[in-house]
Amino acid sequence: MRDDNTNNVNMKIWQLMFLQQISQSYQIIYLSYLIWKYDLLYLMSQYWMLDIFMLTALGLLRIKFKAIVNNLIMDTLIGSVLKLLLLINVKYYQQFQIQYFSYAIMAYYFIRVLVQNIRKISNNQQISQYSFIIQGIKLLFVLQIMLVTMKHTKTITWNWYSVFSISWGLLIISFIVYFVFLLSIGETIMDYVRNRTTKTQLIGGLWFSLYMNSFSILPMWFLLEVSWYEETNYSNTTSTLFLVLIVYNGIILLGLILFFSYIKLYIIEIRFNTTNQTNQTRQKQKFIQIDIPYKIVQISSTYFEIIRYQKNMITVQHSNQSVIHQKTKLKAFEFVGKTEQLQSPVAERELELIKQIEEKCQICYDVEPNIVLLPCQHGGICEECIIKWLEKQKNCYICRQKIEKYLRVAKTHEEGKFTIRDIAMCD
Repeated sequence: MRDDNTNNVNMKIWQLMFLQQISQSYQIIYLSYLIWKYDLLYLMSQYWMLDIFMLTALGLLRIKFKAIVNNLIMDTLIGSVLKLLLLINVKYYQQFQIQYFSYAIMAYYFIRVLVQNIRKISNNQQISQYSFIIQGIKLLFVLQIMLVTMKHTKTITWNWYSVFSISWGLLIISFIVYFVFLLSIGETIMDYVRNRTTKTQLIGGLWFSLYMNSFSILPMWFLLEVSWYEETNYSNTTSTLFLVLIVYNGIILLGLILFFSYIKLYIIEIRFNTTNQTNQTRQKQKFIQIDIPYKIVQISSTYFEIIRYQKNMITVQHSNQSVIHQKTKLKAFEFVGKTEQLQSPVAERELELIKQIEEKCQICYDVEPNIVLLPCQHGGICEECIIKWLEKQKNCYICRQKIEKYLRVAKTHEEGKFTIRDIAMCD
């Protein structure tokens, strides 16, 4: 299973790289067309070569990795046909009303999204947020293509800045997300200088910030160049952008090759989704009620002892020491610590603050913990956090021992004691 997850992560990383390189390649080819005044046929032939490359890569993914790429293949084919019709309209037969084909594409995508979502709902499948966003972006891009074709056929008389309004909106949102991410990267750099974070976080964050720039600042620059050139038939920074895109692509690809292991760990740590969208629905844990009168005694903020009342006797489960002995040691330790600093109000406030922190979940520090893990008997975690934790790994977050099951507990009136409400088995 671990090898499968590793392969999934590897494939996702290269899919990200493939998307970025293809996107930048389209921009580079168009800029070369503007710089050297190539014929329109040259531009379209270069785009078709990219389409052939994409279809070959998608076919390999479909055959070798059994990836679901049918929609992507269809998208590429539609794009190739649209380029052919655009070439015919601009170069050979200007009376050809290409905008009607863009209307048909818009209708096709709308119907496809509708059918896909209805099918998922009928099969009781969850429509993931990621899938919903991707479908929405695709519809907006199709609408953008429709505006471009309408401009070429003079159905609308807008300037090119207005024609690209949809792309501007998406890029502005992308830039805002990118700016927030840059702020977090700045904080990561400061933490690394102070030895508060890992090399993985630093290298992975820097590479990912370069990657995100490919879908924010650089495309905005590209649209400015295209709009300005279409309006004035001249731009003095087109060559500069052309060179920047080539060098930028090389840096991102070289960084991925040199630091692949760090980038892979970074993507895993930020909970990058490595499973198919059809398997993303979270399975709720089934809890089993406990009939035997078990109780739990809290030894520390993250460790518990399980006791069982039977014929007026108390037996301790999974322990080499008595509960009373451990509680006595802890109380004695607290007494000595408080006695030594009894005259210090600052120390008392610090102790009170520590106590408040220990009473919260040690993962989110937001709600009170109500989960105890078995067999290691560590706790200090809430139900929502343990569900998210088990989605990533099956080991205790403290001792790394394998989690076989976990208890849902509730506080009693006696200090430091809990009752077991029910138990959940881990798959």
